[in-house]
Amino acid sequence: MGDEMLRKNAFTPISFGEDRRNELVWEVGKDKPDRKILKDGREIALVDWKGKSKDYWMINERAYNGYLEWSIKLKLPVYVAIWSFQSHLGKFVRLPTGKVSKNTEWDRNAVVIFDPKDMGQWCDHPAELNTL
Repeated sequence: MGDEMLRKNAFTPISFGEDRRNELVWEVGKDKPDRKILKDGREIALVDWKGKSKDYWMINERAYNGYLEWSIKLKLPVYVAIWSFQSHLGKFVRLPTGKVSKNTEWDRNAVVIFDPKDMGQWCDHPAELNTL
């Protein structure tokens, strides 16, 4: 869904991170965003696609920190785009974002929660990428 939106707007999404949801444990700091985004053959950003069953705009804190490390290492901005299956709406945020809160989930994993007011609408993500 997200890759198709990018392709329709002349971006090329390239696989970068691996889907590790089915692994029981993986090493801290190994999280990578899902895609590198190219515009006219030039790397312009990293993006991670998330799907949530509810309007809960968050990611695992380990992933958040890992994405920031990759952003610094590759000198590329990183975005998290989250689709909610509850409202059928999506939002995106560029990391690091100024206003986040933290929580611990039922599985004892720390998460970073984004303020929805600081997030862009899913459909506006290509326009944001065009500014890079």
